[in-house]
Amino acid sequence: MNATSQDIEQVKEQLRAQFPGWSIIRTDRGRWWATRGPLVRAELNEEASADADTPEELAEAIRAVSSGR
Repeated sequence: MNATSQDIEQVKEQLRAQFPGWSIIRTDRGRWWATRGPLVRAELNEEASADADTPEELAEAIRAVSSGR
């Protein structure tokens, strides 16, 4: 798939809307990343990042991190 910059930005905005508090990044090699923070004291032992090959896989990874799986 050859996504345009506009397509990528649209997907990033959709993920940000779905997962408030997470920063969404797509690398120049096509990998998707999400990070959150700064974490409050009660969250310091929780994972603060997720990565995946596709936006759909990233959404699932964020859900897993958020639920503590």
